[in-house]
Amino acid sequence: MDNDKNTGVDPIDPWAFGLTKVAYAVDETLDLLSIGRTALYAAVKRGDLKRVKFGKKTLFYAADLAEFLARLRRLSELDDGRIDHEPR
Repeated sequence: MDNDKNTGVDPIDPWAFGLTKVAYAVDETLDLLSIGRTALYAAVKRGDLKRVKFGKKTLFYAADLAEFLARLRRLSELDDGRIDHEPR
């Protein structure tokens, strides 16, 4: 992930999420996120998570995973802050 100088957005530190490698394979990513393959590829299709191809291998950069997790945290916090108590 690049630091976007136009928006002043700092990159998320992958180490803050315990990510110790630069990139993760699909099975590693599934374990890290505790989600299934279908949910992972749905996130990719929606544009929520980026993937890169290296030959036949699909990889997910730690920086992109950290950004994805940070976005999920923000969305969860916003959702928790809702006043209504209607069933979801």
